[in-house]
Amino acid sequence: MAAAFEDHFVPRHDVPAGGGRSGFTLVEGRQVHYLEWGHGGLPPVLCLHGGGQTAYMYEELGAAVGGRYHVIAPDLPAHGDSDAVPDMDRHVIAATIPPLLDHFGLARPAFVGASLGGVVSITVGAAHPERVAAVALIDIGHQLEEDGVLRIIEFLRAHESFGSLDEAAAAIREYLPQRTDVTPQRLTRNLRQREDGRWVWKHGYGRALRDRGSITESNWQSLLEGVEGDARELACPVLLIRGARSDVLSDEGADAFVKLIPDARLATVDAAGHLAVGDNPRSTVSLIADFLDEVI
Repeated sequence: MAAAFEDHFVPRHDVPAGGGRSGFTLVEGRQVHYLEWGHGGLPPVLCLHGGGQTAYMYEELGAAVGGRYHVIAPDLPAHGDSDAVPDMDRHVIAATIPPLLDHFGLARPAFVGASLGGVVSITVGAAHPERVAAVALIDIGHQLEEDGVLRIIEFLRAHESFGSLDEAAAAIREYLPQRTDVTPQRLTRNLRQREDGRWVWKHGYGRALRDRGSITESNWQSLLEGVEGDARELACPVLLIRGARSDVLSDEGADAFVKLIPDARLATVDAAGHLAVGDNPRSTVSLIADFLDEVI
């Protein structure tokens, strides 16, 4: 009887490891899903994930530093379980961040930004230097390698939907052959099931690429317009982490980017590509944690 009764419950939202919490809130009328570790009495850290990812990419970091920092990791607009904004331009996304900081009482947090989240972090840091204490960037710069970017684009738009979580896991393993821990059950963090039973990504990029061509071979560089100038304006300590096997950010691109920023340093993560947090979480988390301990 008990088992039959429990079958009627909706599966709970996935609770992050390390004493983390998963929650929903409204910021300026827009629903935002977020993960949280620590509490408001600790130094604040805001973690922004990459395009096509969700806040769960920071689960290892939150678990590692949540005892000494107040970590907030939101799903960015049109990602995960957060509502969309009218445009995915970096300035539009960045404009959602100061109200989010106010909502959570984060006066001047350190930012951790991966790929798209890094671009947003740079944008906020240049526009609102008084709101950003430090920035850790993961595999992003002002000059990216076209072949690597186009590989990401092709993967994002290749799959309209999947017949099962196992099918989705197989596609991810093909795209990321170095990953050995792709578990179908955990993909509910990145996929939602439609009424027809098929699974779709929890982000809007794939649909935009297929339906509107918002990022194509000819215009993806427009996403980085002005990033070089904004990087020069960063007035806080910056750590740039590059995956040693990244096909998106080259050694030369990383070196050039660090030279733009008044107070910046570069670190490389072995056995990692563009998605360094997932490829080598231990080393990436260690670098970020050491940086936070130094600058906050």
